[in-house]
Amino acid sequence: MEMKKSDICLAHVLRRADRVVTQIYNDYLAPLDIRITQFSVLRAIHLLGTTTAVQIQETLIMEQATVSRALKPLIRDGYIQVSEGANKREKALSLTQAGEDLYQQAQAPWEAAQKHLRKLIGKGQDDQLIELSRQIVAGKA
Repeated sequence: MEMKKSDICLAHVLRRADRVVTQIYNDYLAPLDIRITQFSVLRAIHLLGTTTAVQIQETLIMEQATVSRALKPLIRDGYIQVSEGANKREKALSLTQAGEDLYQQAQAPWEAAQKHLRKLIGKGQDDQLIELSRQIVAGKA
């Protein structure tokens, strides 16, 4: 049975694609024993410098639980340092030297995953994907 285009759930379509994309990045990052969510957190802290979990949530548009799950092993394994924040409830997060080293090591597999995905979606489609993502995110505000 053929579905009408208007009957196709856009959330389902995007989530299916997201699961495949996530698996591609996770496969490339697996030798470093990190997942794409953890790499994204490392990258955010690398770019933001000292930051907070709330700032990471806002920057990456991630749920608090997802950020916490990504942070926990990175803190446990000594990649992220936690120190006193601006107030008692807030903790300041920064990369340790080991965290910076891991982030730098992850660059090559991340770039390989990027190249793989760009090849998969086809020339010029990456620009369309980026623009579509920007439109969707802008609609959240």
